[in-house]
Amino acid sequence: MAQDGDDMAARAGAYDARRHPAQLVRRLHQRGAQLFTQNVQRPGLSVTQFVALVTLLREGPMAQSRLGRATSMDPSTTTLVVRKLARDGLIARLRDPGDRRTTMLSLTEAGRACAEAHVPISLRAGDDLLAPLSGIERVLFLELLRKLLEAEGPDSPDDAPPEDT
Repeated sequence: MAQDGDDMAARAGAYDARRHPAQLVRRLHQRGAQLFTQNVQRPGLSVTQFVALVTLLREGPMAQSRLGRATSMDPSTTTLVVRKLARDGLIARLRDPGDRRTTMLSLTEAGRACAEAHVPISLRAGDDLLAPLSGIERVLFLELLRKLLEAEGPDSPDDAPPEDT
């Protein structure tokens, strides 16, 4: 019995959370969100909310479930994001005339302006995040990230909501 505990303690002692892939990805996500939010023009707008807005800008009105899939958000996160964006007057909820059970989401004029204003901020944050890498390293890094994400299947939402909903 004691030996099992000793083995576990030895393994835990050798574990360095700072080098664990999940911890590194989490820290990189935090840094990217920080780079975005320090330049955000609309206080309180998170990266996750911006992604929802820019998806509606790019693809037009859509059902809430489709927005969740298009942004790789789980249903509970999608609900939280949509609720906040609607409360802030950035999106409108409309009944689908073809299926009254379906709620369609569309940008308001304020939502369109917000999305358009934050595209350059998001692009700059991405550039700043990857600034330490050479051009070739950036391409390779992004390809490797996509490969890791595609291994779990297309458009698989996270099990847990992001911290910045």
